[in-house]
Amino acid sequence: MKRGPGTCLIVFLSLLAAPAVSLSADEDELPPGLEEAIKDPAIPVIIDATIAKFTKEGYAQIKVNEVYKAPRDPVDGTVVIPSIVKGYLMDAIKRRVVPIRIITDRGKTRFLFFLDGDLLFSTYNNQFEIRPDTENQLVVDTGRGWKPLPDIVKLIPASKTKKD
Repeated sequence: MKRGPGTCLIVFLSLLAAPAVSLSADEDELPPGLEEAIKDPAIPVIIDATIAKFTKEGYAQIKVNEVYKAPRDPVDGTVVIPSIVKGYLMDAIKRRVVPIRIITDRGKTRFLFFLDGDLLFSTYNNQFEIRPDTENQLVVDTGRGWKPLPDIVKLIPASKTKKD
């Protein structure tokens, strides 16, 4: 079988690119799954919410199903939850937000959200899909499989704020 100069060039370029690809794959560590991320005491708000609709900016108007962790207003003690989740802050200096519509898969509407104000807590581990399983029990995508929602929310650290 004869090989032309094009074949040799393709093989040569593939060999050059292979180490670069393998290095970046080795360096890109998978972010921790939900079980680890949910234990972070720095996360101010953890809620189960359904996206009702998106605004023209791509932000999500949400309906809160359950509040698992949230600060209380120091004056009246009410829980402070946003009604809109914008997305995550990509550039803090320019206040550029990546809208949640861009990072949410179509058809997925219910999530365990990790929030900091009206923004997702971070670019990784900030939204985990919730859905009913075959027995109609709520399960959450941990990033490495589905687990019962009640088992996961038990991992949330106790809030340091006084609860009435």
